[in-house]
Amino acid sequence: MTDGPLLVTGGTGLLGHALRPLCPNAVFVSSRDCDLRERRDVVKLFHDVRPSRVIHLAARVGGVKANAERNVELLESNSAINTAVLSVAREGCVRRLIAVLSSCAFPLYDEHPSTESDLHVGLPYQANLGYAFAKRLLDIHVRLVAQDKGLAWTSIAPVTMYGPHDHFDPEAGHVIGGLFQRCWHAKQTGQALTVWGSGEAVRQFVFVNDIARLLVGMLAHEPISETVIVAPDGGLTIRALAEAVTRAMQYEGPICYDTSQPEGVRVKRLHSERFQKAFPTFTFTRIEDGLQETARWFLSTQHKTDMPSLVAQTSAGASF
Repeated sequence: MTDGPLLVTGGTGLLGHALRPLCPNAVFVSSRDCDLRERRDVVKLFHDVRPSRVIHLAARVGGVKANAERNVELLESNSAINTAVLSVAREGCVRRLIAVLSSCAFPLYDEHPSTESDLHVGLPYQANLGYAFAKRLLDIHVRLVAQDKGLAWTSIAPVTMYGPHDHFDPEAGHVIGGLFQRCWHAKQTGQALTVWGSGEAVRQFVFVNDIARLLVGMLAHEPISETVIVAPDGGLTIRALAEAVTRAMQYEGPICYDTSQPEGVRVKRLHSERFQKAFPTFTFTRIEDGLQETARWFLSTQHKTDMPSLVAQTSAGASF
């Protein structure tokens, strides 16, 4: 293809929204514009847009409960999305493509964090198996096209993103989105804030605007030849996270931990062997600052929406 626009799939979700002010001339598509599972629809999309660069965010995912209950659906839907988008991009000789993976794709170890070298070793966590293997296949697809066709394709694997336009659903969303919605409900009703699990599970989070900045920077420079994990720190417990969310939301009531609800694997921690070398000057937003910004946006939306439960959402927070 000749020099064409930037195409962003999954353009109406968490990361898609964060990219919009940074890429005002890009074409952002969602499921309302194109069913990316259907190859014929993707062919038409690429014919109409004629992109020379693609940021591929689109996927189908849920929170810890939804992922476990819909493993087969998530494997099938995400494999279909990724295969259609990447095969059509390859046939059109799209010169630059960045795919966003998920921390769910990595095997997890109690004694040490997982690194890029672990991505295709062993099994991911069972409750995320379908979604995780679709992301692993996406990584292999990107690698093979870069290797066989000489196109500048690469992928990054951020830890769980959060921020404005997150999926604020206590049942189907990721943990931070769910905590914000439960905290707001507790403030409105005077009830205790209920947190799923014991609070002792360890997770890592990255502010979505940081990933948006990173992607834009990657487009402006030579491609990275290998997948890179994006993890700002070593993680924190869900208990510490819940307390940080209550401070951001100015909630001073009690917090209850419901151990009858799923909390997933106890320790989920990644560490990059490559990030510092690839992005030596990049700085991350402190989680306290990111949660404050998220709280401001979340509270500003409460009079506009009742935050309905959605079933389609990406790892990057975008619908397919």
